[in-house]
Amino acid sequence: MHELLASAHEGEPPMRHSTDDFVTGGRRRRTRRRMTWVGSAAGTVLAMAAVTFVPQMIVGNRTVPASGRPVMFYAVTAFNQSISAFEVSDIEVSDPVNVTPGYQQSAIRRVGEATRYERGDGLTEQVPKSESVLTVYRPGVFDPARFGDAESVAVGSEAGRYSADERSLAWQYAPGAWAVIHSGQGHLSKADMLRLAAAMRTTPDRPATLPWRMTYLPAGYHLSSMGTNPDFAVTGDQLQRGAARFTKEPEEYASLTQPLTGDGLSNLRVTVYPRWVAESQLTGFLWAGAQADPSGGPSFDPSPGVSDWPSYEPSYEPSFEPSHWPTYEPSHTPPSATDVEPFCVPDQSVCYRVTADGAYVVEATATAEPDGTELLKVLRGMRIADPDDTSTWSVLGEALPATSG
Repeated sequence: MHELLASAHEGEPPMRHSTDDFVTGGRRRRTRRRMTWVGSAAGTVLAMAAVTFVPQMIVGNRTVPASGRPVMFYAVTAFNQSISAFEVSDIEVSDPVNVTPGYQQSAIRRVGEATRYERGDGLTEQVPKSESVLTVYRPGVFDPARFGDAESVAVGSEAGRYSADERSLAWQYAPGAWAVIHSGQGHLSKADMLRLAAAMRTTPDRPATLPWRMTYLPAGYHLSSMGTNPDFAVTGDQLQRGAARFTKEPEEYASLTQPLTGDGLSNLRVTVYPRWVAESQLTGFLWAGAQADPSGGPSFDPSPGVSDWPSYEPSYEPSFEPSHWPTYEPSHTPPSATDVEPFCVPDQSVCYRVTADGAYVVEATATAEPDGTELLKVLRGMRIADPDDTSTWSVLGEALPATSG
């Protein structure tokens, strides 16, 4: 989890809402949920257009400088969404929560499924929980070989394959294009999956968006997946408010038998969380066993003032109370973007930044950036919208820097 809020670099198109708007909204949004579960079936059936995976030298209307290292291996439109949320009986399928050039994934839950969390401030939070997932592969991407011995079933007028052992249903929703529903243990029955498959519709493409604008990404990294959830947490409690994975190695979207999560690659991840999640759920896990003095290196440099920085006493073992995070009092004047400095966890390649209104934390992690220096640059070069209001989010051509170098 990490957060960043930095002013966009000169010449960047203005955001649709000012920082003051986000600060005001932050005081309201603590009572709102971001997850978009829609209560009606999606509309008209459309054939999903195949995506041509051509490496791009332009992101949106931005040009690539002399380094010639594009942030995108694929066109921005390769991340378009073409599935909308729908509901069948008491089962809800969300808008895509994770999107790649090869597929899009939606979380599936039953109405009312949620986990109750103690926030750590005397309040509780009901967090939507999903136990199953719908993965819609783009044409020519999925190889159904693993369903070769599965039971043949009919999904409307299309042929499908159901595997009780894998708790999965696969079917062609368009020529050469497959979708797969995978159920959590005891979550969906075969009949449930067949009803969901029959109700799924593709919709006109919508551009992908993220709740930030980035001005910096280390050389060699390219966008691989993005959405509201990280690709490794499509199911489970819906705690995130935006996520992206960047990798140095291109991922191949052909003959896939399951979704990719970047295993074995050099990944850099950026994820947004509500601050209460950072304070009550993650800090103890992340800081457990850390011995380094955070004040002794470039990864921890709290210069703007005590009220804007994590507090840490080297003389005691970190317990990860809220005092480890920057404080913000709504009665005070909000800090400027330059006051909200990022910081890193000692001995780990994970860094954080708290939004100016104190409501969210952005996490940046990387497998190949051991000292956090590059992650701090990433966080300092980000400007956060309202994670709970998707109308403030930016399309990819504006959300990502022009190049990775």
